[in-house]
Amino acid sequence: MATNGTPKEGAEELATRIYVSGADLTLVAYSNTADSLDTDSVYADLSLITSANGYAPILLDGTWDATNGIVTYSHSTPTNPTWTATGAWSATATGVAIVFGTTLVHFHDLDTSFTASNQRKLAVDLATVI
Repeated sequence: MATNGTPKEGAEELATRIYVSGADLTLVAYSNTADSLDTDSVYADLSLITSANGYAPILLDGTWDATNGIVTYSHSTPTNPTWTATGAWSATATGVAIVFGTTLVHFHDLDTSFTASNQRKLAVDLATVI
């Protein structure tokens, strides 16, 4: 198992989105047990946290760049994709994933799980994810 990675189903999709037809990728939060995802994982394996719990998917509408095979991403506003709690959320986030539709492109377990409370924020530095 792994704490982060690009599953087989996501590798080709990632290359297509970034190098060929633009991104249209989304960041989602999940509550899977740490180290439970691996290169054979698919979108259906994610225990997604619903929008009702405050973790609405975030469109990655910033700028993707690939230089010498290294992919980087700069988010639009705010600098890092961020979820802000407006009250106590019922689900605990254990990781974030980049998805395209129902394709799992990349996943990353958080170093520590995140339980939201009023005005607390979960910001994700995508440099640590990708």
